[in-house]
Amino acid sequence: MARPKTDDPEARAKIAAAAEQLFAARGYDGTVIRDIAKAAGVNAAMIHYYFKSKEGLYRAILEGAASKVRSLLVETATGDDSTRDRLAHFVDAYAAYILSHPNLARILYREMLMGGKHILKIAQQYAVTNYTILRDTMSEGIRRGELRAIDYELAPISLMGMVVIFQFLRPIISVVLGTTNYDAKFVNRIATHTIDLFLNGAAQHDERSRSVARAQKKKTQTRKKPAKVRS
Repeated sequence: MARPKTDDPEARAKIAAAAEQLFAARGYDGTVIRDIAKAAGVNAAMIHYYFKSKEGLYRAILEGAASKVRSLLVETATGDDSTRDRLAHFVDAYAAYILSHPNLARILYREMLMGGKHILKIAQQYAVTNYTILRDTMSEGIRRGELRAIDYELAPISLMGMVVIFQFLRPIISVVLGTTNYDAKFVNRIATHTIDLFLNGAAQHDERSRSVARAQKKKTQTRKKPAKVRS
């Protein structure tokens, strides 16, 4: 098969899809151009034409994922809605994307285990911007009084990690919950749980709970008071 004279988006997408699956299964070092070409039904020359090298193809996959997340952030985490609504919309979209692309999570996991050499090259271009959008959204929420004074520098990492962990731990989750089917209903359940736990926490905050907590604290302090020594 000769190299194309013009770009063919379909061929490019087939190559990327085949490579994503192989990189997820074998890692970067365990994947060769020849196997990618075979899986995509193209010749190696086409891969070099579109992506220059195996590293170029690998980076294109990572950049594509980071670019998609940026688009989701721009579409959902910016605007005039409340901070809660913007974060909820982002988590809905982010969970739907991440949990429907298990190979991306596997690639990322392998990349982190190997020291993140490749992903560090694109972090400045994509990851920093993505993080900044989410951080600024949370910081604005604090200024508006919609969020309490959380550590808004760490919070974006926590929020995204709360979603990604459901992909990383998928085999274990399938055992403890008895399901491997990440259908729309379950993905929505994960998104709803994530935003609820992130924004509301697990502790009760109603007046009755606060009264009980104060009573327990008072009782504990009373117990700790030293007994008076009689003269």
